[in-house]
Amino acid sequence: MPVGEALFQRFVRRSSDRWLERTIGSPRGLRIVFAQMARMYRPDAAAGWTGDIRYELTGSDGGTRTWTVTCEPASARVRGHAEPDPDLTLKLSLADFIRVAAGELDPAKALLSGRLDLEGDFAIAMRLAAMFGQPSPL
Repeated sequence: MPVGEALFQRFVRRSSDRWLERTIGSPRGLRIVFAQMARMYRPDAAAGWTGDIRYELTGSDGGTRTWTVTCEPASARVRGHAEPDPDLTLKLSLADFIRVAAGELDPAKALLSGRLDLEGDFAIAMRLAAMFGQPSPL
């Protein structure tokens, strides 16, 4: 595991939800997290699929931060707003998103416990980990 990734995991593991929202959940912090996702995108794992994945992240203040990841044939790009008609929408708390990104919260467990809600194409949801360079939970 790269040193930066290990430090990120350690920071997330030791932080409260409130602190994660204030730091990594800031506009700048989310830009960094989503930009890293785009860099890690593996088009071969998308099996020819292209489209939009929307993330609706709810903060403890009740506000929602929405990001869209557009997967294209050769790369992914991110935008800090909602694109219409995404193929998949993931809804979860901001702190849970950060914990999933750090590998501290298993997305399958989050889904089964009601902490993560999926709307749209579940086949894409099953490939998300592999598409973004993570081990598949299945």
